[in-house]
Amino acid sequence: MTNDKPQPYCLRIGEGHDTHRTIAGRPLIIGGVHVADADFGLDGHSDADVLLHAVIDALLGATGQGDIGEWFPNTSDEWKNADSAKLLDPVLQSVLKGGWRIINLDCTIHAERPRMGSWKPRIRVRLAELLNLPPDVVNVKAKSGEGIGPVGRGESISADVVVLLMNETV
Repeated sequence: MTNDKPQPYCLRIGEGHDTHRTIAGRPLIIGGVHVADADFGLDGHSDADVLLHAVIDALLGATGQGDIGEWFPNTSDEWKNADSAKLLDPVLQSVLKGGWRIINLDCTIHAERPRMGSWKPRIRVRLAELLNLPPDVVNVKAKSGEGIGPVGRGESISADVVVLLMNETV
């Protein structure tokens, strides 16, 4: 017999990851921010925002609600070129409706180019806005590929996210 009701002050950790190929002719959107100094974007069914996709998967994973592909299949025209911020909203609402509260979010962007250092503060603020959080509970890090593998060769960008949730329902 399982107990589907979370225990009081229950904590859960979720992990999310996403990778997309770089492609000419699209804007680069990361964490809901248009990275204007990039001469390429990411290939995907939606806007291919690797960071928001990883955030969505982390939230869904922590709450046992599947993954982004189950919620927003890439076979559906409804999600073609969709703004990933609009994908995040129903997931966040489901998490909150379940009594969960985000304690903190830790994100890593893996990109050889463009260099993400100057973009991290804007991405952090945008993530905080999208999640209705204070910026100090959102962290954004960036790593280059050091010339190794698809990220290092500039063929792809990926993101990893870890989220800590708390449920205070009794």
